[in-house]
Amino acid sequence: MDSAQRLTQTRSFHGFSFQDIADEIGIQFKKAEGREPRERLEVYFDLFRQIHGKGERMCPGGSFAAVFGAVSSPVQASLHRFAKMHLDWLEDVIRDGVEEGQFTIGDQRPRDVAAQIAASVQGALLVGRLSSDRHVLAVVAEGMRRYLGYAPKGTH
Repeated sequence: MDSAQRLTQTRSFHGFSFQDIADEIGIQFKKAEGREPRERLEVYFDLFRQIHGKGERMCPGGSFAAVFGAVSSPVQASLHRFAKMHLDWLEDVIRDGVEEGQFTIGDQRPRDVAAQIAASVQGALLVGRLSSDRHVLAVVAEGMRRYLGYAPKGTH
């Protein structure tokens, strides 16, 4: 949200692309590199916690899902690249977590679990906004942790 707001304010709505936002979010994802998979996933949850604020904001990319057909082809292409980058990153985290014995996903593919996490988080942002309940995201994150079979460091 901060990236989108800053880019809108400095370049106008038409003066930036979702690739610009993806690049900046990619920098936040890079901050998680070198950490164990559980910590990387917590960085992910924290990013969306920051986006969500007090339950009043949605993900900039996710907010375009409802109007996807109404935006231009270049914007659609940028949104596709943004979503791919997002899912690729999550898939890597899940795969690494399974390989390191930190996550259990049964017979599911890491990409499918990544899609479940992304969809759950995006849904939590929408439900949280509609209900003015910022805790929906925390509930979803906890459910994902339990599904993967771990608790964040410092908890039981």
